[in-house]
Amino acid sequence: MNDSNMNDFDFDVAQGNDTNFRPRSQKALIAAGLVLSVLLILSFVIPSILLDKRETELRENLMERQAVLADSRATLFRQWLNSIERQTDRVVENELFRLFAYEVDLVGGDLTLVAPGADDSDLSVSLFDQLPFMERVLTDFTANSDFLASYLYGRSGVAYLVSGGAPSLGLEQAQLAEAAIKSGRSLFGPVRQEQSGLVMDLVVPILPAQSEENLDAPVAAMLLTFPVTTQIAEFLAPHPLDQEGESFRLVQQNGDMFQELAPQKLPNIQTLNQEVISLRGDQVFGFGLRTSLTSDQQVYQTGAYILDDLMWVVLEKDKDLAEQELNNFNTVVVALAVLIILIVSALFVAFWWRLSSEHHAQMHNQFKALAQKINQQKQFLDKINGSIADYIGLKGSDGSYRYVNRAFSQGVGRPEEQIIGMDDAALFGSGTAARMAVSDQRALTSQSAITSSERVFLNNKEHHLQISKVPFLGNNNEVSGLVSVFRDVTDLVEEQRKREKAVQQTVTALVRAVELRDPYLGGHSRRVSQFAVMVANQMQLDHRQVTTVEIAANLSQIGKLAIPRDILNKPERLSPEEIAQVQRHPEHAERLLRDIDFDLPVLDTILQMHERLDGKGYPKGLQNDNILLTARILGACDVFCARIEPRSYRSGMPTEEALEILESNLSRYDSNVVKSLREIAYSVDGEKLIATIQANPF
Repeated sequence: MNDSNMNDFDFDVAQGNDTNFRPRSQKALIAAGLVLSVLLILSFVIPSILLDKRETELRENLMERQAVLADSRATLFRQWLNSIERQTDRVVENELFRLFAYEVDLVGGDLTLVAPGADDSDLSVSLFDQLPFMERVLTDFTANSDFLASYLYGRSGVAYLVSGGAPSLGLEQAQLAEAAIKSGRSLFGPVRQEQSGLVMDLVVPILPAQSEENLDAPVAAMLLTFPVTTQIAEFLAPHPLDQEGESFRLVQQNGDMFQELAPQKLPNIQTLNQEVISLRGDQVFGFGLRTSLTSDQQVYQTGAYILDDLMWVVLEKDKDLAEQELNNFNTVVVALAVLIILIVSALFVAFWWRLSSEHHAQMHNQFKALAQKINQQKQFLDKINGSIADYIGLKGSDGSYRYVNRAFSQGVGRPEEQIIGMDDAALFGSGTAARMAVSDQRALTSQSAITSSERVFLNNKEHHLQISKVPFLGNNNEVSGLVSVFRDVTDLVEEQRKREKAVQQTVTALVRAVELRDPYLGGHSRRVSQFAVMVANQMQLDHRQVTTVEIAANLSQIGKLAIPRDILNKPERLSPEEIAQVQRHPEHAERLLRDIDFDLPVLDTILQMHERLDGKGYPKGLQNDNILLTARILGACDVFCARIEPRSYRSGMPTEEALEILESNLSRYDSNVVKSLREIAYSVDGEKLIATIQANPF
């Protein structure tokens, strides 16, 4: 098929040209299409309006119901608290208590004194003498009023009158009493947990005797503790009028925390695990769809305050149950809309079938011509694929090949028609197929191109293939297979092997030169290499890093060939000049190795192996991550081997002592490297290597 035919075909398909297809009544078709479009639009618009209206009504009804229920429960609890507060009038309004509190306030809380201005009557006795009588009266009041404990707290900061059996006053209770005295109004404290259950504190200020309200400042405060477990449980108990999914919660603020009061749970006070700061200061916080106070469940929530900035009642209703009626209504409306659409569509199809029946024969001819053009394009694409040297294959979802090009067929030595239907195990063997399945799965999972390398035997010859895989998208953009492009890189791999072998031979020759110059340096390099490779593998470094460590370790001492041997083997401490001369061995190593292309950071690793994390190493004083990881491994292993190797003037250091030296200097050595070195030193291979050092240091 020539280029002009291809261009004509593309233009016809793209433009949808069909000079032969013309409906007999084009106006009737357009009119029918417009009617259908209007009906379809109405089928969507009307249900949407109905659903929105129904949803609005549901939310308004739910909001109104929750507001009424929450307010009514909050009012009941407030009334109960008010009744508790009214019980205290018997004490705080009692002239005897007010006079006693006033007199104690006059003497600054010292009960051993007589209040100033007292006459010679019976009341002129010291306040301490009045204390037993006052305690008895307070104890009787506490017991008769079902309070747990009562305290008369003065402005001096001391509870000088306590009911019988009452525990010591807590810090938070004292602060609450002081706040009531300062503000001059009654205050409730947060509910707290005691052994007897949930309790609550009420503080009522006491005015001086014969004082009118709001004219004089309080001289003391009466703090009373009363039980609330039973009342809260009854308050939260389900009501016959409650609907399914509705639950009431009692929430209080205690310091910076918000807590749920739940007598039915253990503990009875549950700290809320999500942000509820929006409750603070709201008399009635707004109705809305939120996350539940005690779970991740979505609920409709409304709250009402019981005590300002202290306690709220919160009503929650499960979202799914609340919207169940709406969902049922939604189902009915959608079903009706779908039914209408189906009926209208059926009528339109019938109308369209009548108009188009006369043109079926013409359409058949057009599709036949189209199939011929598609076949011509397929042949054209097959010629292109056949001229490509790379192997191209398409696998289906079952893993069998559906298409291969000519290069693929020639590469595996099988006819194309024979390959179709075979899988990787049949073509390359089960082992290779298992490895290829891993990269197949990666490509399908990531929905992107994946490249891998495989060593296979084709026609009894070893081949190295670089395989690129990408998911094949079929109808509806769904993955229906996998396209694989195999590139034979055998020649490149062989060339790389030859290059690596040449580098290894160069390294071997250099190591042999070091050993001939100084057997100790050669033996030390070999041991550092063995430890460094094991540490690198322990740290799960990649192949290039492990190879870098191995080569660099073997060549790590080559720079010392340029240093006089009498300095290297000197048994006494080196002078500063001699130390400076030894520390120049990285420079000598660079001059010896800089013209060798290792294709790895071998030279940089050697140059940095004496750098330290704290910047006090040499030759450049590098720090932290500026030092290669391979150099950090080499530096730690070099120090370790130098410590455990015996010298002519000293014996080798024990393994544990050498490791402790490294671990005590983690500001200089990589902690992960030292940790891995310890694991290697006490492994079977490490202990064998250390044993050979002690037996034969050279």
